[in-house]
Amino acid sequence: MNSGANERMRGERMRRRLRRAAAWLVTGLYRAYYSTLRLRATMPDGSTLPPSQYPYGPEIFALCERDALAFGGIIAGRRFAVLAANGRDGDWAAAILEALGCRAVRGSSRQGGARALRGLITTLGTFPEPLGLVVDGPLGPAGRAQQGAAACAIATCRPVRVLGAAARHACVFPNTWSGIYLPLPFTRVEIVLDTLNTDAATMAEVEPLTEELSRRLSSVRADAVKLASRAGW
Repeated sequence: MNSGANERMRGERMRRRLRRAAAWLVTGLYRAYYSTLRLRATMPDGSTLPPSQYPYGPEIFALCERDALAFGGIIAGRRFAVLAANGRDGDWAAAILEALGCRAVRGSSRQGGARALRGLITTLGTFPEPLGLVVDGPLGPAGRAQQGAAACAIATCRPVRVLGAAARHACVFPNTWSGIYLPLPFTRVEIVLDTLNTDAATMAEVEPLTEELSRRLSSVRADAVKLASRAGW
């Protein structure tokens, strides 16, 4: 191996160490911030509970990118599998996810989408914990699901939990395609769950199931916004 290749390897190792160190710092701060939020989840039957009491199992949690920061603290320490994009941004996302205790599966619907789906299916075959999946990325349109979630659910026989969230007070990041927001410290965050029924579905039904998922994402988001705007708890 020539000196140039050795130098590149040393540089990559240094970058990985720096990413890991920065990821641990970021996740430590994020955990501290997230502990200030008041979270409530509304189940499909109308009952409510703190997200920490939800019986997490081998499910696929489908969410929109705009709500990602409102959910991020929930996955900490729960061994979720999460899809992270390829490329440099994905390297940072994967480092942060791993610092949170998650398993990062690399892939993108724009680059190697079929390979990413195969990787998810393979991972979930031996990974009993839940999958968190941003379904309208990587570039939208916001709120419109891509077909990967339905295809993954059919292939793995896992139920799809549709998630929507809203914060009573939040900072919306400008110039983002998704309208991603950060709940302000100490605010209320309402989370609404629904279930997309994929029982006995086949791959021929991926498209209509994806359309139904988009409708349900819109519905749970609207319900969460209504709940967050109410006075109370």
